[in-house]
Amino acid sequence: MQLARRRRAGWLLAAALATAGAARVTAAPPPTGDGPATARLASRESPSRPTAFDYTVQPGDNLNRICSRLRERTGHYSLDDMIADVRRANGLQTNLLRPGMVLRIPAAREVIASMVRRTVADGAEVRGIYLTGPACGVSSVLQRVDRFIAAGGNTVVFDAKDIDGAVTYRSAAQLASWGRGRAEPVIPSLPEMFDRFERRGLHVVARLAVFLDGALGARRPDLALRAPDGAPWQERGCTWLDPSHPDVHAYHLALARELVAAGVDEIQLDYVRFPTNGWRGDWQGDLGRTAARRQAVIAGFLGAVRDSLAGTGVRLSADLFGIMAWERTEDLALTGQHVPTLARLVDVVCPMIYPSHFAPGFEGRRQPADEPAWLVGEATRRFRQLVGPDAAVRPWLQAFPWRVTDFDGGYVAAQVQAARAAGADGWCLWNPASQYEAALEVLPSLCAPSPAVATALQQGAAPARGR
Repeated sequence: MQLARRRRAGWLLAAALATAGAARVTAAPPPTGDGPATARLASRESPSRPTAFDYTVQPGDNLNRICSRLRERTGHYSLDDMIADVRRANGLQTNLLRPGMVLRIPAAREVIASMVRRTVADGAEVRGIYLTGPACGVSSVLQRVDRFIAAGGNTVVFDAKDIDGAVTYRSAAQLASWGRGRAEPVIPSLPEMFDRFERRGLHVVARLAVFLDGALGARRPDLALRAPDGAPWQERGCTWLDPSHPDVHAYHLALARELVAAGVDEIQLDYVRFPTNGWRGDWQGDLGRTAARRQAVIAGFLGAVRDSLAGTGVRLSADLFGIMAWERTEDLALTGQHVPTLARLVDVVCPMIYPSHFAPGFEGRRQPADEPAWLVGEATRRFRQLVGPDAAVRPWLQAFPWRVTDFDGGYVAAQVQAARAAGADGWCLWNPASQYEAALEVLPSLCAPSPAVATALQQGAAPARGR
């Protein structure tokens, strides 16, 4: 991971700075080619080892302002962490200060409890979890990832932008916002977070929810798809952006370039599709023509992202509906996600194979949510055939109990084992609240060398559901 990041040339930082000063976001592709092996972005430099120091309180100071100004010098992950440490170091009962008093400003103390034993960069199977933006905004995320690493994990997928449209880091893109009521992004320092993840050996993936965007849709309804009455097309309180609009493309290309400049290992595009909740504003007269039109739009955007990332060493992945494995024209007409076409434009195809999202009776199964091994295995096998040699297949697996009769660690294990047996190139677990207690019960055995059950599955044995 470190070598890949060192290979990124200085054009990345220049591109991010240019975005900040531009009158509008542009999508000009960067030059290709690796820079010197010793080059490293200024924004990605690991901070020098912090040391404690004294600070004399000035008129108008308060503890919050002092810590906000000095946090980068101390190495604290978040402002709350630093305030608590300063209060402890100085025996403060409140945040009230008097001018002239001398505060001892302590340096942050961090113990790395777990290190990835074999990294993704060294060829290890990808074993990941999803982390929300708010989860990454507090230092407890480090204990969370340490537990996951200790259980055998090696990858984190964090929200750089979710469907609410809030960008979780300090972006310079003109259209970016931090979310409703927020004056600051939820992640206090992207370089600090990346530094801590990198020191643990994690493969770091930035997730961008693309065309469903509550914040931008509210501010710029001119960028939205339209309902028959002319109102922006909505879903779950968020707005569907027009997947063909040049400004929508340019905005997300700018975000992707910023994340590459900051040092991410992979850009993952989610909601890279058309809405499936009834929008027919581009109906072409029949399913086939509509499918072809939408397929071209989605492929055009992914191709632009791929070209923008050329020469950076950063992987590109895309989240696709699990149902796309069955190649039904009606699903393609809804989403625009044609698997063989998109596989040629990305490094990793990430099908979202959540058993609970398949309706009762699907493929003759009474309750697909209660047959995780069959559903994940069959969908992964089909995706593997559709993708061919063009990309890796790394499914998202269900780590939440919705619509499942008996959810536990065995439910997660059955999916992992089935995905492996069907030829998956790793896997990631999805829980919308980033809570993985059930999975942590079984991951140590699943992540041990040459898992016995996976070997048995490859030979045709039925998967086990128990712990």
